[in-house]
Amino acid sequence: MSSLTNHHGQGSGGQERRATDTLWVVVQTCGQGMGYDTSLEIGDKYTFMWRKHASELPRMLFSYDQLRIDPVDDLGSGEVRYSVKFMGTVKQSLEALTNYGLGWKAAVSAYAAIRIERGQATWSLMADNRSTDDWEQIKEKLEQFSKIPAEVDLLHLGRLMLKQIENDTDEIVLLEGLTNEENLPNPFTDAFKAYTEAEMYDPARKHEILRAAESLVHLQRDAPLLAWPLIVCVLLWCLPADAPMELDLSDDAAEASLAGTEEDARTYAAQYWHDSSKVLAGTAQSLARLFGVLSSFDGELSGEYWATRSVELLHRLRELNESPDLYTTKLRGDALESLVEAILRAEGNGLAVVEKNFRTAEEEIDILVSNNLADPFWVAQGSPLMLIECKNWKDKVGMPELRIFESKLQDRGALCRIGIFVSLSGFKKTFLERLKHFQATGGIIFAIDGADLEQVVSSRQRLTDWLRQDGIRKALGR
Repeated sequence: MSSLTNHHGQGSGGQERRATDTLWVVVQTCGQGMGYDTSLEIGDKYTFMWRKHASELPRMLFSYDQLRIDPVDDLGSGEVRYSVKFMGTVKQSLEALTNYGLGWKAAVSAYAAIRIERGQATWSLMADNRSTDDWEQIKEKLEQFSKIPAEVDLLHLGRLMLKQIENDTDEIVLLEGLTNEENLPNPFTDAFKAYTEAEMYDPARKHEILRAAESLVHLQRDAPLLAWPLIVCVLLWCLPADAPMELDLSDDAAEASLAGTEEDARTYAAQYWHDSSKVLAGTAQSLARLFGVLSSFDGELSGEYWATRSVELLHRLRELNESPDLYTTKLRGDALESLVEAILRAEGNGLAVVEKNFRTAEEEIDILVSNNLADPFWVAQGSPLMLIECKNWKDKVGMPELRIFESKLQDRGALCRIGIFVSLSGFKKTFLERLKHFQATGGIIFAIDGADLEQVVSSRQRLTDWLRQDGIRKALGR
């Protein structure tokens, strides 16, 4: 059996995977003669199957620009029809999941939050050591087991899946439950299957694998939409980055009589993308509303909610800016303000959004913020309020816009000494050079561009931490 390579190029056996052993992933929809509408095939050895409908879930692994429409000879009959496929690689699918806030880091964080610490894995570990260790030794092993990082559990689970696939195992751990819509997964029996398979393929890590399996089976029962991308992400993370992935909708298009011409095929693809996006968005919005209600009762949960919301809003902002002719300037500007607001709310009680689009008789302030930060650095600035200006322009922001923003701050005197200027397209050199001038008046203006926002959101870094480290350097003239 060859060693397995993850997308970092590191094999589970410490060796490089041979090029001829490439493991690839294919998604097909409406396979003829199978009685299934959607199937996910892995290396020609294992197939996910969704009965009687084209699942919207695989859509999360691709972007629309990966669509391929090609003429094909319909079973050698000489009649031409068109294939409808989305084609990419494992790396691109992981990036797609990340853009939705469902990538590897999110998977690890989600698993860490729902990991069962006193479940079957704990009892199994105790049972395995009962005959050889005294109670104090067992307690020490349990403590060490609880300190194993969540990421380690998931890596061993993913590698077990790949070993099973390579050996043509009939049922791959957790994967069957992702498409079995008639019976809910069973936390005991399904997790025990993972344990027995681990004893065969990776006995040294069977307890970590059991813990991961048990926790994720519970998630499958309670929130299948969340479990699907998480478990698939665990699998993809252990695959080679260049392994191809293909979502094939050709047979479904043919069944709908929308594969006879290229125009019909493109119409079908656009409709599938729209409908599946609508279903996923509707479910995600319902979950977001529920999570938002819960977060209002829990400060720590609130920060997690708004950090996750920031990822979604950043993705939405990218979509709007990629097609500027389709969306109004106001819509794109509002999207940037909503993203900045979510980043601020992720700070918790330290920064409170007083009002967006705060208007006076003379001017408008995009976001008015109350500063409740207790850190000495922020207390020393003596700024009970902060003003934030947001520009989602095609061009960089220059000196005139900075002077206007300076006047808004100066008009409020000691009440407001801190300003944050957000420009998605960046700033002209004259803008950045003048920032030091405002400091001579006793205040400070931070300049944040699109790359800075990407960094804050993707790393889940607190905005105030970024301002104190990278932001202050830019403000001081670097």
